[in-house]
Amino acid sequence: MRKLALLFILLSAFDVAFAQSDADSSSNSVSVSNAKNDSITQTEDVITQPEFKGGIEKMYKYISDNFEYPEEAKRRSVNGKIEVEFTVEKSGDITYVGILKGLDYSIDDEVLRLLKAMPRWTPATKNGVPVRYRVSMPITIRASRKSQKSSIDLQDYRDQ
Repeated sequence: MRKLALLFILLSAFDVAFAQSDADSSSNSVSVSNAKNDSITQTEDVITQPEFKGGIEKMYKYISDNFEYPEEAKRRSVNGKIEVEFTVEKSGDITYVGILKGLDYSIDDEVLRLLKAMPRWTPATKNGVPVRYRVSMPITIRASRKSQKSSIDLQDYRDQ
C-alpha cells in the first residue's frame, strides 16, 4: 500500500512538472482547460511577417536605385556580403538599424543611410494585431570595374 501511495505521489508530481514546462516552453501557444473533461487543447498564434510595401521586388528596386557606391570603396573595388538588422515597428516605421557583419565602413554607412530612409513597411501581425518585428538579412555588394557601378543582391529575409 505504501509503494502504491508513493508511486501515486511521484506520478502526480511528474504530471504537474510536465504541464508547467510544456506551457512555459511554448510561447506561441495558448492552453485552455475545459472544466467538463479536464482536457487541454492548444491553439497556435497566427503571425504574419512584415512586408515592404509593394513586396520584396520593390524593396530590391528601392535599394538598388538609391545605393550610392562610395568613391573610396570604388577605388578599392570592395565586394562582399554585409548582414543588416532592423526593427519594423507596429506603425511600419524602421528603427534600430544596425550592421551585424560589416564589409567596409563606407559601404556600411551607405547601407545604414538607405535603411534609415526606407519607407514604411506593412507591419507584422500576431492574431491580426500589429506587432514589432526584428528583420535581419544579407546584402551582397559587387563592384563592376567597367562602369564603376555596383550591383546589390538581397536574399529574401523570410527564407532565413
